[in-house]
Amino acid sequence: MSLVVRSLILDLDGTLIDSRPGILESFGAAVVAVFPGREFDLSTVSLGPPIRRMFEVSFPAASEAEIDGLLGVFRRHYDRGGFLKARLYEGAREVLAHFKNQGIGVNIATNKPLQISTAILANLGVGHYFRSIVAADSVQPPFASKVEMVRHLMESGRLKPAETWLVGDSVEDAAAAAECGLPFVWAAYGYGRLGRAERKSAFRTIRTLGVLTQLLP
Repeated sequence: MSLVVRSLILDLDGTLIDSRPGILESFGAAVVAVFPGREFDLSTVSLGPPIRRMFEVSFPAASEAEIDGLLGVFRRHYDRGGFLKARLYEGAREVLAHFKNQGIGVNIATNKPLQISTAILANLGVGHYFRSIVAADSVQPPFASKVEMVRHLMESGRLKPAETWLVGDSVEDAAAAAECGLPFVWAAYGYGRLGRAERKSAFRTIRTLGVLTQLLP
C-alpha cells in the first residue's frame, strides 16, 4: 500500500470532532417535543448515521410524520446552538497544521448538512485548513451515501486513489474507501463499531487522531 500521500479525506463526526453533547441535547429536545411524557434513555442512542436514521433506529414504530417531526425539532434546536458544543478531538489542530505545512490536501466528507458543517469548523477556527468540504446536501438531490460523496470529491478534486487516504470511524466510511479504492484508516476512538471484516480491511487503525502525523511524512 502506497505511503506517498498527497490528499486525505476525513469524516467529521467521530473522526475530527466530538459532537456528542450537542447532538444528544438536540435529540432529547426533539423527543420531548414529539413524544411528551415519554421516557427515553439518551445513552442508548448510537451516533454516526444520518440523524433521520438515528431516529428511525431509536423509534422503529414511529410513523413517517413523527420521524419528520423529530428531525425538524432536532434541526432547529441544533442549528440554534447545539452545534456550538462540538469540540475538536485532542491533537486535531496540530494534525491539520502539520498536513497543511507538508502540502497534503485535507478534505471533509460528512453526513452533516453543509451549512452547519462549515459553521462548526469556523467556530472551532479550523475552516481554513480544508481544501474542500463535501456534505450530504452539497448537491440536489442529496447524495444517497458516503460512497457517492467520496466519489464526487475524488472526481471534482482530481484526487488519485493511490495517493489518497480516507480516515473515518464507521462502517459507511470503510465501505466508501473500499468502493473508491482508497486505503482506509479506522479512527477507533470514534462512534462507529466496525465488524471483523471491516477491521481487517483497514490499512491502519488509530486510537487517537494525533497518531495520524506518525503515519505520514
